[in-house]
Amino acid sequence: MLWRNRTFLLLMSGEIVAGAGMWISIIANLAFMQKLVPSDTVKGLILMCGLVVSILLAPKAGVVIDMYDKGKIMLFASVVRTLSPVFMFPALASDSLLWMIVSLIVMQCSAAFYFPTVQASLPAILSQDELLKANSAYLNISTLSRIGGTAIGGILVASMDLSMLYVCSIIAYAVLAVVTLFLRIPPVTSRKIQEKVEFREVLTISRQDPALFVGLINNGLITLFLGGVNLMILNFSELQQEPQLMGWIYAAEGISILIGGLLAKRWIGRRNLVAASTIMLFFFALSQFGMSFADNKFMVLASFSVFGFVVAFFFPVIATIFQKRLPPHQQGRFFSFKSMLDRGFFLLALAITGVGLDLLGISGYLLFIGSVTLLFGLLTFIYSKKHKLDVRSHDEAAA
Repeated sequence: MLWRNRTFLLLMSGEIVAGAGMWISIIANLAFMQKLVPSDTVKGLILMCGLVVSILLAPKAGVVIDMYDKGKIMLFASVVRTLSPVFMFPALASDSLLWMIVSLIVMQCSAAFYFPTVQASLPAILSQDELLKANSAYLNISTLSRIGGTAIGGILVASMDLSMLYVCSIIAYAVLAVVTLFLRIPPVTSRKIQEKVEFREVLTISRQDPALFVGLINNGLITLFLGGVNLMILNFSELQQEPQLMGWIYAAEGISILIGGLLAKRWIGRRNLVAASTIMLFFFALSQFGMSFADNKFMVLASFSVFGFVVAFFFPVIATIFQKRLPPHQQGRFFSFKSMLDRGFFLLALAITGVGLDLLGISGYLLFIGSVTLLFGLLTFIYSKKHKLDVRSHDEAAA
């Protein structure tokens, strides 16, 4: 049983605490920049610094994850993450953006190792039939920690000095490091440690396996939208002249993710995961078309609810496809490669969304991105049918 697995419970418990700590730290960082940086563009460039470093580090991280003990890698990454808020104390003392950039880089260096290791560890500690349920639970717990962290951070930032928020983050990260000490992840025995492990090997496999190719295309398309969603939410709030609308949108999306996560395993069941991931693109397009009614509060909230509900199905399905198609000794490099792509898409999304909103307006841009999503959904659905792609949560893939 999934919830009787000690290692999985420890991973999820650590995620709740550390995820809340991360969002408290993010809110503190935004409050710190608000005092020093008037330009939103400059704020975005500062936040990008860490992402760029993590992209450059991803190939090396993937090789390390596949070669060495995953529990020790997560412990090391957790300890490094604890140092990130520490660098904010000299930043606060001297109003230094340079120290903040150092903090962001340390945080993203830790993330480049930690999160791909978690994804690569699930197949080692769980049975194949439990992966979809585990990925859904992981998404739900990440959502809960985001909701809890932003709520706590919002309260603390209004009532405490920023230094106390960073102390809370340090405590949360230290708890994660302690929890990680007790993880027991079976080593990969299918490959000798002396054998040369190359990052480019996973690139070849990604091109040759149509199921992986479809998964990466679908994942990249939604990541492009998610990367600019904060800019769009800000536009909705400004258009309707309701600052509180931002909070309502995040709440509607988060609650829908939680509800969808509870139903994902039951509704997807033994269905073809590749076909399910392509069909979900049609529902994503529907939600984006609904968001184009930007001056209608009900349509915007309803569309974000639909979007969050489908997200709860989509990302666990995609992660399960990857975990079932790849052998254990390649999963570290693959999830590092995916993490690198995700961060690259986020950077690209910020630019595309900004230009799209300036040229087309919020409604026009959403109609455009909805049409692109619909088109890719149709193309990947035809492609998966043509290649007879079939990956299921309970059965071995047959493609």
